[in-house]
Amino acid sequence: MIIVLIGPPGSGKGTQAKVLSEKYGLAHLSTGDMLRAAKQSGTLDPEFRAIMDSGGLLPDTAVIGLVARRTQEADCAGGFLLDGFPRTVPQAEALAAMLRERAAGSTTPAGVTAVLQLDVARELLEERIIHRRTDKETGQIYHLLYNPAPPGLMRDPGSLEHRKDDQPEAVKTRLDAYDSMTAALLPYYEERGLLRRVLGVGTPNEVTGRIVAVLEEK
Repeated sequence: MIIVLIGPPGSGKGTQAKVLSEKYGLAHLSTGDMLRAAKQSGTLDPEFRAIMDSGGLLPDTAVIGLVARRTQEADCAGGFLLDGFPRTVPQAEALAAMLRERAAGSTTPAGVTAVLQLDVARELLEERIIHRRTDKETGQIYHLLYNPAPPGLMRDPGSLEHRKDDQPEAVKTRLDAYDSMTAALLPYYEERGLLRRVLGVGTPNEVTGRIVAVLEEK
């Protein structure tokens, strides 16, 4: 099974991807996590680092190469879930070509099983993202409205980080870019009968239930 999970920043892709990957025994591949790890380790090109900090999106070639290398690792042999990739039609076409090539003469699936789009209103997305804060020491993510940090952390202004790409102007850039891209990407998958739209509002368990119902419908 190869699942593509897409949706705007703040839609809950990461949370749902982890749950679904465990439920179906799939490797969870988050391009965001891979890029942030490369940035933190210093292996990310400085030009790409500046693009990320401003809320922009990296060139297709950079992201496609990252995904191609990751999907060749052993844990992807039984299937995988792509969290936030592809984001453009060229990326989707590159993914399809890669899967066709690898399927030749093997038992590897020849294409994507399903594409899940999480739908959330823009106003709620902005609220979810802008109020996020990260514990600098542990990496734990909190939310000033929904899931505040413990009082000790809240009293120490230097303990919590407001990521550059979670600040208002960067969030606007990220959401605008997403809207622009999916204007073509969603019809691409819909035309191929792969797109399934799921309401991303409610508790995580409620959203998971909707996704599972869509994946397992006869």
